[in-house]
Amino acid sequence: MLRAATSVAGKATGAALVGGSGYGAYLYQTDEGTSRMIKAYGNFAPVVLSYRFLEAKEKLFPGTVTENDWSYLDKTYAKPTIERLGELQGMYTKYGQIAAGMTNTLSDTWIQELRRLESDVPPRSIDVVHKTIEEELGVPVDAVFDWLDPKPLGSASIGQVHSARLRGGTEVAVKVQYPEAGQLFRDDMKTIRKFFEILAPENVISLSALEKQNALELDYRMEADNLKQVEQNMRLGGFLPHEVIIPLPIGDFSTKRLLVMEKIPGPKLNDGVRAYFSEWAKQNGTTLEALEKEAKLKIEKEGIPSKYTGPSPTQIERYKFLLNVREKLMNSGIFAYNCTFGRFPQLGGKQKDYIKINVPLNLPRLVDTLMRVHGYQLMKDGLFNADPHGGNFLLHPDGRIGMIDYGATKKLTRNERLTACLLWAALYRNDEDLLWELSILGGYKSKYGRKDVLMKLMRFAYDTWGKDLMGNKNVQQFIDELKSEDPWEEGADNLVMASFMSIRLRSLALGMNHPVKCSDWWGPIAEEILKEEGLPYESWNSEQLEKYKVEPN
Repeated sequence: MLRAATSVAGKATGAALVGGSGYGAYLYQTDEGTSRMIKAYGNFAPVVLSYRFLEAKEKLFPGTVTENDWSYLDKTYAKPTIERLGELQGMYTKYGQIAAGMTNTLSDTWIQELRRLESDVPPRSIDVVHKTIEEELGVPVDAVFDWLDPKPLGSASIGQVHSARLRGGTEVAVKVQYPEAGQLFRDDMKTIRKFFEILAPENVISLSALEKQNALELDYRMEADNLKQVEQNMRLGGFLPHEVIIPLPIGDFSTKRLLVMEKIPGPKLNDGVRAYFSEWAKQNGTTLEALEKEAKLKIEKEGIPSKYTGPSPTQIERYKFLLNVREKLMNSGIFAYNCTFGRFPQLGGKQKDYIKINVPLNLPRLVDTLMRVHGYQLMKDGLFNADPHGGNFLLHPDGRIGMIDYGATKKLTRNERLTACLLWAALYRNDEDLLWELSILGGYKSKYGRKDVLMKLMRFAYDTWGKDLMGNKNVQQFIDELKSEDPWEEGADNLVMASFMSIRLRSLALGMNHPVKCSDWWGPIAEEILKEEGLPYESWNSEQLEKYKVEPN
């Protein structure tokens, strides 16, 4: 069930007040950002109030609200609300993508609808796509492409991707930006910032970091450069070509609103995982929806496990090997039968179908690869994808992971890299003194200066959602409790995108039934990098922290 955030309710109320005033009516007519905001929150307000009504009813009259009541609201509101988000696009779609990872706060009904925003928002027509390509390249589409699929591979917040074939026969992926994407982004950020300054000033720093980062996504030339640099980094790090693939930009076709790159085969990671579990459920007499509901209820009852405790990548590879051997042996027998007795129906023979065993995905190996890759990119390269959701990865047929979207790529200075290393090494060691010193040096301020609250915030923002930290609370309940104990006022913005990456990866892994604690992977990587830099963890004291202090952006 959706337990609406109090901050959302507050914002919805604020939007309604603005919309009801004469000035609000004027802005609605003259300011596109305000108009879109009022449309958005005017659509969301009834949803929030409906859920809040049920919450209030349950508090006043315990036991009167049933699971069916929550499910009814989910089924009533999820689909039309997310469709509206997709139509609005811009930052509203981006926020919806973020919410898709809140699997311990939102119901499966909401999560499945929100995941559509990762790669399935309403696309632009093929005529708009052709017009954009011709404007960017200055030549007709057929002068560059033999063929361009009118149906997009995916469509998201600022653009959509199509399969195509260049003159000469090379298969490519073509990323085309929506004509109004830049203006929508600027309008949305302007109004959302005003809103936050009034209703949630403690979030303005994070909003500013997101605004700077998202602005870079609007120039596809920068993404082309990022792809080339990340591909080189992954080779130097030993991840490529054996574990991951990075699509390189092709020729001189990269412009501000157009990116032509190598096409990587395979389904999106989230689609591939769902397809596997759907087939497994079918073979075991159940449904994917039933499996997801069971997992959701377990999380609601027991909380999110601190870490995955199932079979290791090696164990699953051995199991896959045995399944493949079994399939080959069984099909060898069928082949022998079909070539002998099965060829003579007059003797009662009949051709038999070959057996196809549903070999499991090695989810622990996929998660391990994603965690190691992003930790290396963050702390070794200082160049990482800050938005690693399931729509940004592909499952290559040979088992490698295709990493396809580097628009939201964050670059760190050396001091920021070193700070990131210290942060995750300290989380790994549970060194609260260093975490406190790093935070205060970075500009963190709160009303009461409570260390215990800050430690919980640090672990939540950068490391874990496990029940050892959050108990049975969902995200909003946990944050509301911390804010009531010690409201925070300021914080450094340098590692906001690193936190965002950590949260997205945790969401992705949890959706694959593989909860992670980031420091389990990134702590050892961080300590190794600090040694390589000649600054081992044990050498850090107040003087050295000051020397390598990160200046706020």
